[in-house]
Amino acid sequence: MGSFPRPLDDGLPAIITSRDVRASGLSSERLRAQDLEHLDHGIYLRRDATLRSWQSLGLPEPGHRTLPDFLAALLTLHPSGVLSHETAAHLHGIPMPHAPWHHRDPSGYRTSDLPPVHITLPKGTKRIRRSGVVDHRRKLDALHVTEVHGLRVTTLERTWLDLCALGYPWLLDDLVAAGDHLVKHPWHPGGRLPPLSTVEQIRQAVDQVGQFKGKRLAKDALELVRVGADAPPETKLRLALLRAGLPEPELQCPIDPDDEDSPETDLGYEDCRLAMQYEGAGHRTAEQQTRDVRRDRYAAERGWRTLKANVDDQREGFRSFIRQVRRHRDSWGKT
Repeated sequence: MGSFPRPLDDGLPAIITSRDVRASGLSSERLRAQDLEHLDHGIYLRRDATLRSWQSLGLPEPGHRTLPDFLAALLTLHPSGVLSHETAAHLHGIPMPHAPWHHRDPSGYRTSDLPPVHITLPKGTKRIRRSGVVDHRRKLDALHVTEVHGLRVTTLERTWLDLCALGYPWLLDDLVAAGDHLVKHPWHPGGRLPPLSTVEQIRQAVDQVGQFKGKRLAKDALELVRVGADAPPETKLRLALLRAGLPEPELQCPIDPDDEDSPETDLGYEDCRLAMQYEGAGHRTAEQQTRDVRRDRYAAERGWRTLKANVDDQREGFRSFIRQVRRHRDSWGKT
């Protein structure tokens, strides 16, 4: 009669590695038992386990389509490794570019491939030879490492710097939008919350890292980062206005600064009483539409005009929207 395999320790994770098995005192033969499924070199799924989904962690499905527990197993196999770049950005909730997933190869951009999992390792470490994984060799101080959902990741500030080194599709505007996300005060019904980071903290990280690919781009993007954009399209609209030669608008601009209960507009020109709103998916709820109507009425009662942009405006680079802004500014005070 064949012997039953030794039961696995209940403390082992859902996806285990050969390193986990050795640490538990089990033989390599144990990995061939029916209660384990071989997923990748050195990585096995416990058939009795329940895997964490990204939804259960409050995060959208990432481009790389790799489950959190698989990432945990990858880090177990590479204990000096830290999830970084786009992988860390997803874990931190940093907004990604609204573009097809790409990565470079010698022949150009390949749109058919999923983006890889990024992991940073110390220089001199043996390379990771796994499909769908890109390893980076860069110095990584302990102060630039944190933990999110039980996974080792680069800090918010270091992640932003790493994004600056990636190239397409992380162009200037998307890096500024990511920076705006880090320094914004998130909206909450009870009031604005503290920011995830500050411009000064990001600047300190730039100085601490020293020379790195993308440093010039990081400095250029950081000069354009502002507090007040609640979503990337608001950042894109602000940058489009600046490139058109218009003054920089105030973000989260109060319609009446003297009224402590005054609603705010996404972007505003107080000098010509122009409120500018970007209406994305969040404005489709009945609750938000009620707030929008009350805000627009409040603005109109005080002589402010409201212009609203949407995804179609963003697709055309806000050209027609900017023409409306110019006409309003040019005609202001002439009637």
